[in-house]
Amino acid sequence: MEQTQPEAKRARPPSPQAQAGEPEEDRLSALDDATLHAILARLPLRDAAATTALSRRWPRVFATLPRLSLTCATFNRRETLYEYRDGDEYCDDTNRWTYAIDGILDGRAAPIASFEVQIDFMDAYDDWFYDLFREICRSGGLRELSIWNTNSTDCYKVPSPVYNCPTLTSLELYSCRLRVPGSLRGLRAVRSLQLHEVVATDADIRRMISRCRDVERLVISDIRKARNIVIRASNLEKLEICSYRPLCISVKKALRLDSVKLSLSYGCAELNWSVHDNEDTDGDHSISEIEEMFGFEGMEEREHEQTDEIANMVTFLGGLGSAKTLSLNLETEYSKVLSKAKSTMPKRLLKKCQLLGLQKLTLTMDHNHEAVATLVSCLFNSSPNIKDLEIIDPLDIRYSDPLAAKFWEKQINAECVQNHLSSVTFFMSISLFKGRPCLGLPQFLVMNARVLKRMSIKYHRSNDKPKHADLLETVRE
Repeated sequence: MEQTQPEAKRARPPSPQAQAGEPEEDRLSALDDATLHAILARLPLRDAAATTALSRRWPRVFATLPRLSLTCATFNRRETLYEYRDGDEYCDDTNRWTYAIDGILDGRAAPIASFEVQIDFMDAYDDWFYDLFREICRSGGLRELSIWNTNSTDCYKVPSPVYNCPTLTSLELYSCRLRVPGSLRGLRAVRSLQLHEVVATDADIRRMISRCRDVERLVISDIRKARNIVIRASNLEKLEICSYRPLCISVKKALRLDSVKLSLSYGCAELNWSVHDNEDTDGDHSISEIEEMFGFEGMEEREHEQTDEIANMVTFLGGLGSAKTLSLNLETEYSKVLSKAKSTMPKRLLKKCQLLGLQKLTLTMDHNHEAVATLVSCLFNSSPNIKDLEIIDPLDIRYSDPLAAKFWEKQINAECVQNHLSSVTFFMSISLFKGRPCLGLPQFLVMNARVLKRMSIKYHRSNDKPKHADLLETVRE
């Protein structure tokens, strides 16, 4: 019986490198860990985790990934990965989400340096997230932490391990509730602190900011409940504050302050106000009390009646003596509020409070409204070293009677603009040459700023004829 020889295996054709006598080059594996981490950081976390199957090296690369970023949809099934509910991402299985995070943390070979979470179910898993933040904050390597609670109704209470993390240099919180303990062991190394729509009392805000003694950048956006904010930060360089409701902001001993931005957006209570803006929203309430809590327009009106808006502004400006750049964005509704103030704006700040370091001033406001014009005048009279000025009309401005140059001559000490002001730019919402031209302040500056090199007037909409471009030149004659 004849035996058949087994068929020989077909040999693979040699690669071009083998034919040339050179080994094949694995360029990806040749990269160092830092470069691979930078690549994985650009991938969704679930895709970055899948790289652990590539070779023996890759599990270690993923296990030492310094930055983890999580959203609701991070661990969704592929078929629901890009589905949305009411325009937002959602988690199709919260249990799978938490199990996945547990698995990733169990396999870690190095502390997490940067952790960002942006989800809407932290309150539902409060104990689990407490343990998560405790583990991360105690790891000894956490530098950056961002907690974004996207739940539109409930604020997430910041867990105590966050306050006691000694290694944090950057902390960002969104829609969270602050209850800062009286004694803290952490936050001393924080250099960037961002608080967006947080719920906090005056004492909580003051305690937290003072604890971040090395903070260089502070952002406070639409804070809830707090009315008075005291900022003591000797290393503070950049300050940004946005608010839809009156705040009394006192800045103390900020000798390194360089850049300041303040935006006040009044008149949209139904859109911006929340039940958390009440002084006391904890505990049980009657139906009438609950109805009052949701009467946002009435709340806003009462608050404006009880607030001394001019005193608030003077207090705020009084702590900015070292700032080099100042931007005030005061929308049209602010003009109405300021005109109802019971006190009057001083012509200049007290000598010890003057803005002697200010070099660039940007004003987004209706400077032709007489109440606002007194604020503009106070700024000029208190800032003798301004070099660069920008004045921007709000987009929803409605011009009334423009203020003439004679008004500004009475309000502003000409010496304050004579020797340093060199650049002026006006951004107008409508043409100045339709009806009565709004050239009072530009005319005053042209006549008094001796070192002025450039004045520019720009329009959002303009049908002006070329002949109007030379109008300012005639002012000098």
